[in-house]
Amino acid sequence: MRRSVLTSGLVLAFAASLSSAAFASAPNLVANGNFEAGNTGFTSGYAYSPGANTDEGQYTVRSNPFPWNGLFISGGDHTTGSGLMYVGNGSAVDGAVVWESTTIAVAPNTDYFFEAFVTDVCCSSPFPGNTPSILEFSVSGDSLGTATTNLALAGTWQGLSKAWNSGSSTSVTLSLINRNTARAGNDFAIDDIYLGTVSTVIPGVPEPDGCALMLLGAGVLVAVRRRAAERGGAGVRVPR
Repeated sequence: MRRSVLTSGLVLAFAASLSSAAFASAPNLVANGNFEAGNTGFTSGYAYSPGANTDEGQYTVRSNPFPWNGLFISGGDHTTGSGLMYVGNGSAVDGAVVWESTTIAVAPNTDYFFEAFVTDVCCSSPFPGNTPSILEFSVSGDSLGTATTNLALAGTWQGLSKAWNSGSSTSVTLSLINRNTARAGNDFAIDDIYLGTVSTVIPGVPEPDGCALMLLGAGVLVAVRRRAAERGGAGVRVPR
């Protein structure tokens, strides 16, 4: 009986681990996507201005939008609330590249998610004519479309997600491009830029093999319950 209890317990632990693995996050292929390494691992068409913001089309990497610009809101990053983020004053030039990755190796014929968390940072008080950020997601020059933040949620991190299939590609360059040319507002912070096979924005979208593992785990639990029933429940109690 002791062997039966031990074996059944190991099977349950194995099944639980499989279920957990089903929803484990896939690796992020973007280097320094959370900006914790600072102003490195990417390029930008914006001018780097670490001290203070004096004009449109400038950016910095810091832990709080305020007081880089005295009108910006005060708040923490998306990753931990105390880390670093990209903060930009939107350029009035259409198509200005906000952020561009280094070359990233990808698997061909694979579904990926290109994602980022964005928040509007204008302004700490009502600002006439304030406009939201409009960011275009681009993969090696091919647009995946734009995403516009909600000004009513200024100061709240909003997850933006675009799906992409690699086709025959084995390497790519990712870009976030500013499509808002307004001078009023058009100020934003970006954090946790991501490329991977499991969405960090859309809940419950696991990798295909993760789904298979979860189903396998469920099947193991059913088998254990049936065996316990045949033995009259002796030696093991299976959670219901």
